[in-house]
Amino acid sequence: MVRIRFRFSQSSWALSLKLSLILGLACFLQTPQVLLAKGIPQRWEVNEYKPPGGLGAPRRTAGAGTRGSGGSCPVVGQPLTALLPTSRFGVTVAQYPAFFVYVPTLSPETPPLPVEFLLEDSNGNEIYKANFQTNGTSGIVTLNLPSQAGLVPLEVGQDYKWSFSIICQENERSRDISVEGWVRRVALNPALSNQLRQASPQKRVELYAEAELWQDALAALVQLRRNYPNDSAIALSWEKLMSAAGLDNLAQESLLPSSTPGRPVTSSQR
Repeated sequence: MVRIRFRFSQSSWALSLKLSLILGLACFLQTPQVLLAKGIPQRWEVNEYKPPGGLGAPRRTAGAGTRGSGGSCPVVGQPLTALLPTSRFGVTVAQYPAFFVYVPTLSPETPPLPVEFLLEDSNGNEIYKANFQTNGTSGIVTLNLPSQAGLVPLEVGQDYKWSFSIICQENERSRDISVEGWVRRVALNPALSNQLRQASPQKRVELYAEAELWQDALAALVQLRRNYPNDSAIALSWEKLMSAAGLDNLAQESLLPSSTPGRPVTSSQR
C-alpha cells in the first residue's frame, strides 16, 4: 500500500507540474507585449507607422544648409536636425506632444535669426504656426504645443506633419534651412497606462520605448536629463536612445531651455 500511494503521489505531482507549465505558458502568450518590456531597443524600427502615402514625405530630418545661392546663414558644425528616427516618424499618446530639434550655431558674423515652427494635418491644413527669435546658442530645443492657446488636441489615429525652419532672409523664404517630420497620436494601451502609473520616471522611459512611442520616450528622458544632469545612468539611457534612432552625433549636445513657441502668428482650430 505504501508503494501504491507513493506512485500515486508521483503521478499527481507530475500532472500538477504539467498543468502549471501549460497555464504559465498560456499566461505568457496572453500577456500584452508592453508587460514584457526590455527597455530601450538597440535600433529604433517602427514598421507599423509610416508617413501617409501620397502626401509628400518629409524633405529631410537634417538641414544641410541654405538652399539657393548667397549662403545667407551658413551653419557651423552640426546641421539643423529634427530628433526623429530614420523613418522620420514619431508616435505619441499625448494630446499635445513635444517636438525636439537640434539648432546649430551660425557663422560668427550672422546675428541671431528668427525661426518658425509649423504643424499641419494630413490634408495640409495649418493647425499651429509660431515665429520666435533664437539667441544664437546651439543645442537641443524642446517645442511644446501651447494647450492654453485653445488648440484642439491631436486626434487619435491621425497623422500630422511638422516643420522647423531657420529664416535666413525674411523676404526670401526659399533660403530657409528647414527640417520636417511626421507624428501620429495613438490610443494609450490600458496595460501600459497601469504600468506607467506605478513606474519610476526612468522606467517610464523604457516602457514608452518598448511600446514604440518615440515622442513620449524622448520627452520623458529629456525631462530626466534636465532634472538630473549629472546622473550617469540617465546619461547612458540618453546615449542609447540617440543611438537607437541613428542620432549618435547629437548625444553630447546640450539641452536648451524648454520653450513653448510663443507669440503665434497663426493659431487655428480644426
